[in-house]
Amino acid sequence: MPESATYVGHARNFALSYGFYLLLLVLIVLFGAVSNSFLTVSNWTQISIVACFMLTAASGLTLVMITGNIDLSVGSIAYLASAVVFLSSDLPVPLIIAAAVGAGVVAGAVSGILISYLRMNSLLTTLGLLIAYRGLSLVLTGGTVRPVAEGIAALGRIKFFEVLPLVFVISAFVMVVLQIVLSRTRFGAYCYAIGNNEVAAVKVGIPVKRVKTATFCISGGCAAASGLLSMMYLGEVTTFTGRGMEFQAVAAVVIGGTSLFGGRGNVLPGTLAGVLLLIIINNGLGTYGVSPYVYPFVAGGVIFLAIYLDSLKHMRRERVR
Repeated sequence: MPESATYVGHARNFALSYGFYLLLLVLIVLFGAVSNSFLTVSNWTQISIVACFMLTAASGLTLVMITGNIDLSVGSIAYLASAVVFLSSDLPVPLIIAAAVGAGVVAGAVSGILISYLRMNSLLTTLGLLIAYRGLSLVLTGGTVRPVAEGIAALGRIKFFEVLPLVFVISAFVMVVLQIVLSRTRFGAYCYAIGNNEVAAVKVGIPVKRVKTATFCISGGCAAASGLLSMMYLGEVTTFTGRGMEFQAVAAVVIGGTSLFGGRGNVLPGTLAGVLLLIIINNGLGTYGVSPYVYPFVAGGVIFLAIYLDSLKHMRRERVR
């Protein structure tokens, strides 16, 4: 093989594997150069706060997508958790938190059972549940803005070192724990095995149905935690809680290198980089004074590119096989 062809091959492999990390770095440098406020501490504090809500939901979603499935109900589950917090506002704070996260786990279990045991399509099933859970939440909250219990709102005001909000610390903890689960536990290995070849996973004795259901429970719990963190920070339940989160989370997970076809991906650094890329695009364009109508167009282009690169990587893996 000619030496030039070898270099081209290496460059292509590098672009497919690390292109978005390089793009993230370029965007940070570019926005920092054209905007005086982009690299300030206050702006990056705001970026971290905005990121923590999506990152919490996207971290749980990463496990589902590694198994070759998808969960479009995460945004509605976040809102459902908000409704549960509103209904249980008279309970002690630990019980309110447990009820909200528990509701998310139960909602995720419903998805997991329908998909794993009844063999329903994950895309269509969770799309239907997205509509159902949001409708249920609107009924429970009356479709209006509702204040949360003072104990929950007080948690949102806690800051470490007077800079890092508690909501960000919780989100980072969830992210690290799930990455450890993926990389250091048998359950994580099962997720990758199922995503690579579900039929082979069944043949070697992996409890495929239980593992897939568990990933949806984790995704539901993380989505509920995301809604809870949003309420802690805002101090109220709004009808906008979780709206559109499912599509942004899926996009962030794919941008971060998790394959839509399953079997490949990680929370750290993948999903974190994907979430940061989407948020930095919006934030950077905003600090530069670009019209907000441009944001979806630019983000959509990045998402399209991510899906295209994922397809190229999948085709390359199929040729190797």
